[in-house]
Amino acid sequence: MKKILTLAVLFTGLSVASFAQDKSDSKRIDRKGGKSFNKELGANKSPEDIAKIRTERLDKELKFTDKQRQEVYTYNLDQAKKLKQRSEIRKKERMAIQNEMKADRDRFKNLLTEDQQKIIKERMVKRDGDRIHKRGQHFKDRKEGDRPIRKKIEKSADTKEESSNS
Repeated sequence: MKKILTLAVLFTGLSVASFAQDKSDSKRIDRKGGKSFNKELGANKSPEDIAKIRTERLDKELKFTDKQRQEVYTYNLDQAKKLKQRSEIRKKERMAIQNEMKADRDRFKNLLTEDQQKIIKERMVKRDGDRIHKRGQHFKDRKEGDRPIRKKIEKSADTKEESSNS
């Protein structure tokens, strides 16, 4: 009986220890393409740093000669520069669209009276609150830091609860 109890405790301890392991990795799955995004190659890196990291990573696996390493680095540097350039263009386009939308909203707002503006604002707050509430249901099982929007949802939900309790 003691042997069985000892084995059960041992297996339980091993199971708990295995589940307690930190499974966080420097990679996460991108929602859109299913490709992995590595934190080492984040947006704050220069094209030279990105090219160096990619070349080193490939060199470990493929064992380049000195000449190949230099050629691969040059290729990766060119690709990283192009990627950075495209990213800047997309960022400028996104800002232009946001500014255009803001101008349209302001133009519409100027067409309304003060009372109408209040009604529209209340309607939008209610709509956004409903949206946040619905979206919040999907994030209950996520860990802190998985998606930045989670913090916004929790803050919005907290303020709703406080206002409803008052």
